[in-house]
Amino acid sequence: MAGLKTLQISHDGFAFDSSTGETYTLNRCGRLILQKMQQGENRAQIITALAESFGMAQSLIEKDLADFCQQMEALGISSKNIGKSNSQSHSRIQEAIA
Repeated sequence: MAGLKTLQISHDGFAFDSSTGETYTLNRCGRLILQKMQQGENRAQIITALAESFGMAQSLIEKDLADFCQQMEALGISSKNIGKSNSQSHSRIQEAIA
């Protein structure tokens, strides 16, 4: 399985996994999430960074982060459970990985 350590992320939002050759397109939010995960930040730190960067309430970000992490797991990028939350907030961030 590919991991965050082999993922190279450009400033333009392209991610390349050197171990598999797979490429991904990220929006600003997705790029920030992956960069923070690569830096070893935890779920709370990532939520805080997203709230500060995009001017949104932390409670609104929690489900979006969980959804993004679920997409990453489905793509085989990460098996971390960083996005898990019990929040029932509505999704406000556009799909971050395609």
